[in-house]
Amino acid sequence: MSIPEALRRFALHLIWPRACPFCGALGEPACVLCLLPLLEPPLPMELENIALWSGGEHDGVLRELVLALKYGGDRSLGVAMGRALGRIFPRPDADLLVPVPLHEGSERAYNQSFALAKGAAREWGIPVREGLAWNTQRRAQTSLGSDERRAMSADAFSPLSKILFGKRIVLVDDVATTGTTFERAAESVRRGGGVPVLALSWSCAPRTKERMRAVR
Repeated sequence: MSIPEALRRFALHLIWPRACPFCGALGEPACVLCLLPLLEPPLPMELENIALWSGGEHDGVLRELVLALKYGGDRSLGVAMGRALGRIFPRPDADLLVPVPLHEGSERAYNQSFALAKGAAREWGIPVREGLAWNTQRRAQTSLGSDERRAMSADAFSPLSKILFGKRIVLVDDVATTGTTFERAAESVRRGGGVPVLALSWSCAPRTKERMRAVR
């Protein structure tokens, strides 16, 4: 590590005392190089209407990192996680990264999916835009069972203005639990005149993997 980089991390640590939980680097919520071994092997799969790239199963450390991202209040952790995703997967042929939006009435201070998208954008050189909105208020996904998730309305999302029109879109979310959110978001992208080329998630629930085998 160079001296300027070491000084930068030390200065960050003085302002906000944090360190990478894996290597102890000061001023880092998690080092990208420390995250990469956790994402082996990554999981490329197929949903019903869009391809899915996921960093791994939603279990163990990968699950704990999602919880820390959602409830720990440090969006820079999501950027680091997104950068790790951007390194394990090749750059897709796309124009925009579009995060799945927060539910209406969410108490979170920021959208963790947007943070992940920002990280992947740094690696791939693809801009991030907010392009979708929920049509109706919906309970948080963590409070819904798999049947309720699957029953999500086909028009659960609306495209925002003309942001998506004529663009190849990568959808980004933290966890693919059943894959339904991505599928509904992809349908909305098509209604907005865009082309959904890929869904990207940090982790994937085992039930989604089982469903992917059924789809195939």
